[in-house]
Amino acid sequence: MKNIDSKVQEKLFLLMTYEGNALISQEDFAAIVSPWASFSATDINNDNELDIMELKTLFWLMEAKEPEMMRV
Repeated sequence: MKNIDSKVQEKLFLLMTYEGNALISQEDFAAIVSPWASFSATDINNDNELDIMELKTLFWLMEAKEPEMMRV
């Protein structure tokens, strides 16, 4: 989530914790927001769908290694 401004992260966390009432842990928050941020980062054309190359980039981003084309 290093690409998301820290103030935005803080606001999202505050909203998801129900204005500070701790309904969600920091770990759970990261588990929810990380895939969402990764999807947004790889959806280059902003159509809310991933084409084959965007999907390959998503796998690469999430797993820190280039995925095999058979998997993609």
